[in-house]
Amino acid sequence: MKKFETDLCEIAYKYGTDKCPQICHFYTEFYYPTLKDKRESIKKVLEIGVGCLKTMHRGPHYTTGASLHMWRDFFPNAQIYGIDILPETIFKKDRIETFLCDAYSKKDLVELIDKIGSDIDLVIDDGSHITEHQIFTCLTLKPLLKKGVIYVIEDVAFVSTVIDALKDYDCHIVRKSKMKESHDRLIVVTDK
Repeated sequence: MKKFETDLCEIAYKYGTDKCPQICHFYTEFYYPTLKDKRESIKKVLEIGVGCLKTMHRGPHYTTGASLHMWRDFFPNAQIYGIDILPETIFKKDRIETFLCDAYSKKDLVELIDKIGSDIDLVIDDGSHITEHQIFTCLTLKPLLKKGVIYVIEDVAFVSTVIDALKDYDCHIVRKSKMKESHDRLIVVTDK
């Protein structure tokens, strides 16, 4: 039996998302204390990067859109949205809806927000992991979203580059002391 630090780690493992330390990253150990008191109040979540078996090779029992399922189970009152550029990641079920959308296209992102609304409570960028894409997506989305949105960029390889580019926002770096991989860090972006 695997040892789970939090309920969120257990849910993550159930669907095979690499956000939990039992599979790869420490992210659920960060998300749980940050979000546990908001479980009932978070109404809309957007995750960039849906993931499918073709692109995810870590979990022994990976489910397409694993982290979307995790967020749906964790936030009982939330609609969960996901975007990806791969057609095989698109599905809709039980408070989860995914869209074919290029996070490196301003037109696609603006159309997405027009569709789902700007009142998003939590954004997680787990897309391409390319530094330029992470910066572009954040700089494009943040002005379109309501103030106070929690915006998290996962798997940041070049922290100082991202922080320098996002100088108009407060950025908080989250990392584990014993990182498994060089990109095993998050940046939480908030309004100044």
